[in-house]
Amino acid sequence: MCRDRFHRWRRRRARDGFTFAEMLLVLAILLIITGVVFPPVLRMMADQPLKEAAERARVQLATVRLKALDSSAAWQLRFEPGGRRYLWMPMETSSASASASPGATTSPANAVVGPTAGELPKGINFSSDINGVPLTVERLPQEVVVGMANAYQLSQVGWSAPVTFQADGSAVDSELAVIDATNRQIRLTVRGFTGGVTVSRIETRRRW
Repeated sequence: MCRDRFHRWRRRRARDGFTFAEMLLVLAILLIITGVVFPPVLRMMADQPLKEAAERARVQLATVRLKALDSSAAWQLRFEPGGRRYLWMPMETSSASASASPGATTSPANAVVGPTAGELPKGINFSSDINGVPLTVERLPQEVVVGMANAYQLSQVGWSAPVTFQADGSAVDSELAVIDATNRQIRLTVRGFTGGVTVSRIETRRRW
């Protein structure tokens, strides 16, 4: 009687635990799940800085277009080919400033606004070429950026040609791209007729 009870106890203990084969099976399943799930997560994390930079550039272009609509005047955005910096301002900064008399009251939409600068996230730059064609650059007169904290440095930057938005919201057909350290890019295309901005998927840049 006692022997039968002891055998039943041993069989119950054996069923309560995991066999070595069962543990190997569970481990294999976990490894398979990790191999399926982990690479996409890593790719998503690697893509995030580039996507964030493209979204920042897209939002800034849309903001400049709204500035043009609100102020009934042409506005521009310039960026630093091969660098991170960009700035936006009215096309006619000097004449706009001169037209605003000290005692005049202006609405927020029509208030004169000087140049404003921004930067892409670290590790992301604007492309210095489009489809292998180098972008032309030019320096801005120092008086255009006068009053800004880093006016001298900004006046030494080689800026792109202006991406221009007119008072009716239309634009000049333009294309720019943001790139990361692994030679991948996202292109932003400004449509002239509507002023809308199209953002591409992440692409690997060609070796021209």
